[in-house]
Amino acid sequence: MAVARAVLTLTLTLALAAGLATGAEAPPRAACLDCHEPHYAACGSCIDCHRGDERARRADLAHHRLLGGAAATWMLPGSPVLPRAVALRDSLGCRRCHVSGGKGERLAISLDTVAWPRTQAELRSALTSPAAAMPSFGLGAGSADTLIAVLLRDADRYGGSPRYQVRFRAGSDDSLRVFARLCGGCHQALTPDGPQGIGTAGPNLSGLPGAFYPAQPDSTWDRARLERWLRNPRAQRAHATMLPVAVKPAELDALLEALAPPPPTGDR
Repeated sequence: MAVARAVLTLTLTLALAAGLATGAEAPPRAACLDCHEPHYAACGSCIDCHRGDERARRADLAHHRLLGGAAATWMLPGSPVLPRAVALRDSLGCRRCHVSGGKGERLAISLDTVAWPRTQAELRSALTSPAAAMPSFGLGAGSADTLIAVLLRDADRYGGSPRYQVRFRAGSDDSLRVFARLCGGCHQALTPDGPQGIGTAGPNLSGLPGAFYPAQPDSTWDRARLERWLRNPRAQRAHATMLPVAVKPAELDALLEALAPPPPTGDR
């Protein structure tokens, strides 16, 4: 009897030791797989790409803050979505007002701080139905989800805040009055003093003299180019609809001052 107890004790001890030697017990199977076929398993777990709660079996809990469609490709290696998303961000000129991926002007909220705290529906709504002072780019849900993929990829995943605020400078100066008189009837712009202009016939001029306004690398809107354009737009672009604008040197300086983005502050 004593021998049998000793053998049993030894067997249990060896079994326990073997379990410890092979590591912790296998993680529980994700509840997501009860409803969805696994894909891109080599990239990580379901929640790594899609967020949500892989332990929950109730759909409303499992799908909490879920990312789907093109937006969920934000970390997918070789995804064809991300190059399109980068091109879309650059063509729209998002960085002429926003910081994204640590680069951009600080005229409006930093996309690096708000992309992760917000749901996909909130981000899509902000892109398809822009708030005041943001141009309407005519994005549909599909294009918005593509853009969301790169905003998520480049954003601060853990340090963001949905309550980030932009504070405009107090008061106004002559540069704003010059912009309103010469440009504001056809254009709008977000400036360090807030939204300016009421017109919609011309393009939005936010961040025009900055480094992130959509333009060819060798044709940024510096003082000389803006002066040539205002003197005779059709001499620069044959089919331009804008009429020449007589501008005095001091007024040109005032326009550039009004449109100049704020200097970097060193923090994100």
